[in-house]
Amino acid sequence: MATFRPGLRKGLIAGGIAVALTSGGAVAVWAGTQPGPAPSSSSATPGPSAPAKAKINEGRGQAIHGEHVVKQQDGTYRTVVTQSGTIESVTASEATVTSEDGFRQRYLINAETRITKIPADLSQLRNGRGKPSLPTATVADLKAGDTVRISGTKDGDNVAATKIVAGELLAESKATD
Repeated sequence: MATFRPGLRKGLIAGGIAVALTSGGAVAVWAGTQPGPAPSSSSATPGPSAPAKAKINEGRGQAIHGEHVVKQQDGTYRTVVTQSGTIESVTASEATVTSEDGFRQRYLINAETRITKIPADLSQLRNGRGKPSLPTATVADLKAGDTVRISGTKDGDNVAATKIVAGELLAESKATD
């Protein structure tokens, strides 16, 4: 059996420890970069690469109608109403929308109401720079039977429409969900 000088022995021990630590660190880094096992149940949470829409709608379905209270910057509160449905009737100053579950809401239309209409030819949504652009519309462009997504501010029993988006894109995306 060979004998080593004390300085050489300490060097070999230190080198062995350094190799062991380096190897352990490399294994830890490698393990941290490997994908985890595939989820085995349908209730698993989507990973970071899952589409955001799947995370938002997981287990809940698509919203049909609802209302929520928003605290504004000045400290006051505002009740916001949202609804997806079909226009039942429309005039220059109001629209009544009915959702597929039978919920019906009348919305007041005023000068602040923003109206957009998705064209039947979706290629018309491009504005020349490659970015989608919804064309503005007026209340005269809306008719009974149009599919809409509408939001408004509730004050007592009245709801003033703030935004109306009409068009068949809503129906198409719903069918593919």
